[in-house]
Amino acid sequence: MKTISQAYVQCTHCQGTGTIQLTGVYAETLTLLISHPGLNGAALAKLAKCKATAMNNRLKALERHGVATGKRFGREIVWTHKRE
Repeated sequence: MKTISQAYVQCTHCQGTGTIQLTGVYAETLTLLISHPGLNGAALAKLAKCKATAMNNRLKALERHGVATGKRFGREIVWTHKRE
């Protein structure tokens, strides 16, 4: 019977610290989300003066990083900053 060994590698994004620094449009989007919680992606896009698709992609990326939460109401997703 073969045994599977585990290999541990250091994360290239956080260098093993467990935290990353958001820069550029992601930092701007998080700042906008903190100051205007409870809006959908289209409303946040109007405030940021960008396309709704771009904003929704940024919000999904922030959700993957664990700093934003989207709650679905029908077809609409309302976004908030995830506090730890």
